[in-house]
Formats: sequence, C-alpha cells, structure tokens
Amino acid sequence: MRAWALALAFVAIIAACGGDEQPPAELLTETGFADKAAAAIITSSELRAEPLRGPKVAVASDTSLSTFDLPLAQPYADYKAEPQQLDAILRDVVAEAETTMERGNADTRFAEVRSRILPLLKPVTALRNQADEPATSRFPGNLYVVYLVERPDSLTAVSRKDLEAWGRSLDEVHETAVANLLRQTNRDEPLRCEEDLCGWASGDGWDASRLVVPELRRQIVREIGPSVYAVPTEGVYVALPIELADRIRSRVEHDFVTAEDPVSQDLFVERGGELVVLRS
Repeated sequence: MRAWALALAFVAIIAACGGDEQPPAELLTETGFADKAAAAIITSSELRAEPLRGPKVAVASDTSLSTFDLPLAQPYADYKAEPQQLDAILRDVVAEAETTMERGNADTRFAEVRSRILPLLKPVTALRNQADEPATSRFPGNLYVVYLVERPDSLTAVSRKDLEAWGRSLDEVHETAVANLLRQTNRDEPLRCEEDLCGWASGDGWDASRLVVPELRRQIVREIGPSVYAVPTEGVYVALPIELADRIRSRVEHDFVTAEDPVSQDLFVERGGELVVLRS
C-alpha cells in the first residue's frame, strides 16, 4: 500500500507541474517561414512562388509576364512576436503578393521608369491568356516584342493601360527600350566572337532580345560580314556568316524543341535593313 501511495503522490506532483501539457512548438526559422509563405501563396492564390534566402519569395504568374521578389522580413518579425498568429500573417503575405502583381506599374510615372524599360522577345504562344494585356510589337517569325520595367527585385510588364496613363505611344516605348538594351549591352555584355561565330549567351535574361537591336546586328556584320541570326532560347543569340546557315539549322531546331524557354526555331537574315526569316 505504501508503494501505491508514493506512486499516486508522484503522479499528482507531475499533474500539478503541468506534466500533461505539450511543450510549445519550436519557432520556424527564416527558411522554414519562407517555405510556409511560398506554400500559402501557391495554395491560396493563382500565383506561383518559390522560397528564396533573405527571407523572401519569388512570385510569378501564368497570366502575367511580371515577376517580383516579395520580402518577408517584417512578416517574419511579426510571426516571431506572435507565433500563434502564423495563419493570419500568412494570409496577409498572400494578399500582399496578389496586390503587388495586380498593381504592376500603376504607381509609377514614365520619367521614373524610362531608363529601366527593356524589350523582350517572346513567341506568340507565351502571350496566350495574359490578363494584363501587355503592350506588344510584331516581330518576324511569329514573334512579339514585349516590354518590361527592370528593377533590382522585379520585372514588371508594360501594359496597354500603362501607355495610356503615361501618354506615350508604342513606338516611343519601343525606341526607348531598344536604346536602353543597346546601352546596357555595350556597357556590360560586349559582343563575343570566336572564329566565324558571334553572339551573346551571357545568361542575363536579355540575350535573345538583343536580336531586336539594329546596332548590335551591325556590330556582328562588321566582324563577320552579312550574317544569319538565330535565337532558339532566351539565353542564346548566335550569328554566323550567311553562307554557313546550313551548319546551324538542325542545332537551332533541336535547342528550340528541348528548351524550357524557347523563342524561335527560325533563322533570320537582313534584307534592306529589315529582318526576315530565311527559308530553307
């Protein structure tokens, strides 16, 4: 009996000290919080998200060309102060991601973004189901030029509504974007040539789009003469003397078909100062 009494007393002491309570959940790390935020955006909105270091998440959409990094420093600080509010804080993160995507360039003036607008070559298939009606210019080979405002943590598509709000024509925005890309290329990514091959494969996101810039084509011609141009993927712009076109046709078609970011399987040549598709 004495043993049973001691055992019961021990149980009573444990209960009085909270022995039946669960220990508090361990706080999420910055990485864990970013994972949670990305998952919340994916499951609670029509956006895509990927956790990044920082903490922050990269946000994109299937219906917009815009992308941006959403900072999470303040939401994470709020979570550490009140861990029990995690779900509410994540709902706010999702709402901020949606608002940022919808806002686009609505809060900017043309003078603020003029030096940041760049042209991007896109196949027509990449422009289907675009909710923000991007401003576009036709380009040979069933391609389009779209325009993006490049900031350190975002790429924001220029829409037709932006042109109206800025009071600018499509031609003016195109000329501005081409001039910006020329200046950026000459400064940071000069033309590279090896034997008969010239072009760009810098990985900066604008390689194929350099085909849009006439002066960059003239730089190539000064190096190797009349040329044939190819942009199978967003990360490749290659040129060869026009008489060597057959050497690269099959490789261009292969790279286009297998690429995650295809642009065109066509070869291009210049006729009277204008690009046209070189027919086989």
